Amino acid sequence: MTPTKEDVKKWLKTIGKDRFWLSGKLNTPKRTIDNWLAPGGAFPAYAVLQLQKLMNGEAESSPRIVIDFTDEEWDIICEAAKAHKETFLEFVNTAIQNAAKEKEAARKKFTPVEPLPAASFLDQSVPVIGNIAAGALTPGDNIPYQIKTDYQLGKGEYVLRVEGKSMEPVIPDGSLVVMRKHTIPPIPKVGTIVEYNDERGVTLKKLGRKKNPETGKMEYVLHPLNPDFGDIEPMDGGKISGIYVETLDRWEKA
Repeated sequence: MTPTKEDVKKWLKTIGKDRFWLSGKLNTPKRTIDNWLAPGGAFPAYAVLQLQKLMNGEAESSPRIVIDFTDEEWDIICEAAKAHKETFLEFVNTAIQNAAKEKEAARKKFTPVEPLPAASFLDQSVPVIGNIAAGALTPGDNIPYQIKTDYQLGKGEYVLRVEGKSMEPVIPDGSLVVMRKHTIPPIPKVGTIVEYNDERGVTLKKLGRKKNPETGKMEYVLHPLNPDFGDIEPMDGGKISGIYVETLDRWEKA
């Protein structure tokens, strides 16, 4: 039996609930509930079904799917269902199946777009200004040449080619390393890989400190990473002209 407005009002009073509660159960604004219960108002078909379940205590234990349409949209849907001589649920089920078929057909028609060839990552032209020893202090070879790389040099940065194995395995022989010019008076912190110059030449080493057994004072030394090589000490009369930034992984000769 279809519930009337008076039936719904009496039922709400009996169970101690208000229209706000009902709007939550029907997933419908309270203003719409008020319109349904006002003189001249009427319950749409979908609301009648839910009201019947609520008033019979069925909806509390049964899961439900809420479809949010306006009253006008519900009227159109109901008319369409009648035109197809289907119940509301049959009509919805048919519509969902048709939508799924259309989506699957569209998926099968989809043709992947071939990606454009990737631009070369070697887009930076960078000069290698010379060589640096990774061993004993050796005069540097300052014959520059160009390479292509994805690295963009920052302010005060330059590239050197490492010759020697004293910094292996971190910096292999033949690597191209990015260095940053060091001119400020403070000596870099211990553990920094530096470019050191004196009258004997130039070398790439890790900066360290060691106690002088004769004076007992701590002195700076140049320490290799390869244990097959020894320290260069003492570090007197020379200067630190550069600080290691990184080793270039991707490059080719220009």
